Amino acid sequence: MIRAAVTEDMPRLLEMGRAFFRESGHEREFEFDPDSFAETLSLLAQHGLLRVADGPSGPVAMGAIDVARAYWNRKVVLSREAFWYVDPGHRKGLGRRLLTDMEAAAGSYGAVIFDVVAEPGPRSAPLEEIYRRAGFNPAERTFRKRL
Repeated sequence: MIRAAVTEDMPRLLEMGRAFFRESGHEREFEFDPDSFAETLSLLAQHGLLRVADGPSGPVAMGAIDVARAYWNRKVVLSREAFWYVDPGHRKGLGRRLLTDMEAAAGSYGAVIFDVVAEPGPRSAPLEEIYRRAGFNPAERTFRKRL
């Protein structure tokens, strides 16, 4: 079952957040701060922007979205996945269902665009395949420079 996150989910979501941070490669450049992530989870949950998928003993996947009006036209609402993570033992199909749920949540806020990210690394090819099968098309590339 996929549902909105609740306060009781937070310890488990914090664990998954740490795992996502490692797998996404962010830990090569930054330190994971559990207090910051916990605050982010809380804010997202308060606004219905944090979704979880339950397994037999609690959450096994999570996904969060950002929603904002476009800077170039305030009538246009845009959305993107902030992050999403599925425990490795539950990755056969659950990720696609979670992604669909996140799209629906974005649509409930009036979003007309939903962007997703595939960071470079071992996860990029599988993520790109999931995105293509779900009807996503490449839109732009992001370049990063450490300051």
